[in-house]
Amino acid sequence: MTSPLLSALLFRRAAAATLATAAALALVAWALQVVRVAPEVLTSTTPGALAAQVVLLPLVPIVSFVLPVALAAGILVAGRRLRAEGTLDALAAAGIAPRRICRPFLALVLFAAAAGGAAALVGEPLALGALRDAAPALAAATFAGRAVPGSFAPAGPGADVYVEGRARDAWRNALLVRRGAPGEVTELAARDLRLADAPGGGMALELRDGTMRAATRDGVVTASFAHLRLPFDVAALRARIESMLPAGLAAPPSAVFDAETLATASPRDRYLVLRRWASPLQALLFGLLAAGLALRPVGPVRGALVLIAVAVVTHALLRLLEPAAGGGQAPSWAAVLAPHAPAALAAALATTRLYLAKPV
Repeated sequence: MTSPLLSALLFRRAAAATLATAAALALVAWALQVVRVAPEVLTSTTPGALAAQVVLLPLVPIVSFVLPVALAAGILVAGRRLRAEGTLDALAAAGIAPRRICRPFLALVLFAAAAGGAAALVGEPLALGALRDAAPALAAATFAGRAVPGSFAPAGPGADVYVEGRARDAWRNALLVRRGAPGEVTELAARDLRLADAPGGGMALELRDGTMRAATRDGVVTASFAHLRLPFDVAALRARIESMLPAGLAAPPSAVFDAETLATASPRDRYLVLRRWASPLQALLFGLLAAGLALRPVGPVRGALVLIAVAVVTHALLRLLEPAAGGGQAPSWAAVLAPHAPAALAAALATTRLYLAKPV
């Protein structure tokens, strides 16, 4: 029977390799996300708190996504190192069965599954909800940073604004151009333009003392106004923010346990809520498979190829079944569980052989 000291040593070896792998994978994925999206929503006028949210909150879903693969890789690397050092052969020669040597690895698997579940079930929806709530303020900061006097700046989908100067919280001599269907253009010229809050947590553009020219297929309409209030569309910015996180997972953490919420949700929303279980489930299955491979006398290349194949098949099946679940053609729970069947079978075979093995 393994001693507590030996179990702690094996646990630390596997945990260290897992943390290193998770940190490396998360850093690469996070950097790609930030480099791709942050320049589109961050400017020199963005408050530090908002900038920190945009930069740091995507780490939560990234960690839940890479943790299962990092766990499997860490356990496999630790097992290969222990075998290369002769530790596993020494333990087997001492009459210790592989199933007892595997216990620290199994403890790490359970710990990682719990951590992945916390990140996916609680942290991920909270992070996405925080970014969604910050979208109007972030849109205002982005607009303020890009509305440079003397040049055109985007002001929502199909809209651009030109300002001649700025005084405190308002812009002077502004020209707003909005493009609709082909041949339809609306031009608004105003003495003052400013951002204002709108009902429901949105934003609006307030224009004062100006004229409007609307060109359509039926002709041209001109008018003047003393005060005009236009909704400032933050949908495009919100879409860019959500691209940094899994889209559609803004439901509160309790939604995954609320049968009434799941019953009334659309098929796609129901699937996206239930898919939160994918991370802890993958951590459990990938970890068990890695533990079985790590303590079996198989080559390191073969073990790595098996893990890679199982991970690729699992994620490919998730992507393939997602449209059917989102459209209502397949049950949401089946679209989440079925892709993990190959990983469950491989993990069962690896651990069963491990527990049937006898000490050498």
